Amino acid sequence: MAKLPSTCARTLSGLMLLSLLSAPLASAEGTSSAPSTVENLVAYPGDSQVVLNWDAATDDTGIDGYTVYTGLDPYESRGSYNLGTTDVGDTTSYVMDNLTNGMTYYFAVKAYDADGNDSASYSNEVDSTPEESNTGDFTGPMVTHAEAVSSTLVQVEFSEAVSLPSDPSSAFALEASDGTFVEVLSGYVSEEDAATVFLVTDTQIAGAEYTLTAGIQVEDLAGNPVSSGTSDTALFTGSALASVPSTGTTDSGTADASTSDVTVDEGFMVEEVEATDTNELVLHFSQKVTTPDVSSFTIEMAEDASDVLEVLAISVNADDQTEVTLVTEDMEPGFDYVLTMDEALLNEGGDSLSEEERTVEFTAKTIDLEDLIAPEDITAFLSDATSEDTVLLSWEPSVDSAGDLAKYLLYRSTDGGDSFSSSAVTIESDADEYEVDELTAGETYTFKVTAVDENGNESEGLMTTVTLPEAGPELLVLGLMALAGAGVATRKKRD
Repeated sequence: MAKLPSTCARTLSGLMLLSLLSAPLASAEGTSSAPSTVENLVAYPGDSQVVLNWDAATDDTGIDGYTVYTGLDPYESRGSYNLGTTDVGDTTSYVMDNLTNGMTYYFAVKAYDADGNDSASYSNEVDSTPEESNTGDFTGPMVTHAEAVSSTLVQVEFSEAVSLPSDPSSAFALEASDGTFVEVLSGYVSEEDAATVFLVTDTQIAGAEYTLTAGIQVEDLAGNPVSSGTSDTALFTGSALASVPSTGTTDSGTADASTSDVTVDEGFMVEEVEATDTNELVLHFSQKVTTPDVSSFTIEMAEDASDVLEVLAISVNADDQTEVTLVTEDMEPGFDYVLTMDEALLNEGGDSLSEEERTVEFTAKTIDLEDLIAPEDITAFLSDATSEDTVLLSWEPSVDSAGDLAKYLLYRSTDGGDSFSSSAVTIESDADEYEVDELTAGETYTFKVTAVDENGNESEGLMTTVTLPEAGPELLVLGLMALAGAGVATRKKRD
């Protein structure tokens, strides 16, 4: 066999090594992927302690626990957390104690799985400052507000984040002014705000006055219960808005076969309803949705359930299937509306929204009259022919009383301002002069500058007219004299 030249042998060896280095390395921790990034970390200060709470992470083999990182400075200032880490086990809430009151601490969390994989990134960073308290670690939570979202759903606001017992219905009572009670069927803490609780109830009487009472089973995140007295009650009025039934029914009351077998996913919910226009809503769901039908949505005015808006069209964002846009009839700007969704609205897994998640209240987009008003025009608009083909324009800027000036537009006319060029030059909003060149000597030009705000409203504009000098012998003589003067000055300097 012929022997390869030494250069070729070295090249082959290098290629083989490069191939080995570029091949995927087997993970020493197995083939499982890293847990997802921990989200929605929040911190609540106490006496010499801080209570941390976060959303559960996900992993293909299951979450084994969480690590809390603590420091005295933000991560970006050090690149690390100087007080080390704490393995808190498989929990989404933890009390960091033995802290110094008055000192600010910074926290972040990562999840880890059984194979030892950590989240690729830290959670959002939070900071908190423990404060001395004469009442212990925390005072008990207080009921601050209650409101009927629908005839079977009540929203309860607390003074701080709370946790509920395994049977939330046992922790609340709803009593009407006539002494009768409405049964609380279930309840849950809002994922967006742990100080908000939703209660699913039997049907309330529209217009009836109710007293909500929270029991000592409701606790804050440090384990302090609601205190009996005025701080555990709130008044609200029963709603006339009917909720969507948990199974579809026909007029005869029998279950509709197209929806009666649909399962419910408790994690499937509407996270936000955004009124982007007077006839458009953007819904953000917690999970991807399948292509829904317009009949799955009903929009009613909150104050008058008989005032129903028609949903005209619907679209799902192809790049983000958790985002759904509804085109509707025109809504009354600034009025409150209630959106209800039926169980035919499904996620990718074929599951429906739970009953309490099918009703959402929102406010129609408000039309700001200032959005229809253009900025004030510039003033003291002057033009100066600095050469036979160049003009310097200057002005006093717009007073911009609305604070939304975005730019100026410069237009040019050669017929005295009867008509202007269709294309305009864009000028920065902080400019007070602009030079126009490559003009025609001897020509008369009219310039107009308009002010444009962030919403595209354009002012009428201010005009100025200038005639450029002719390019002739006079300019040539002036130019030669200038050159001669420069020559003399040069000679004198040399001398």
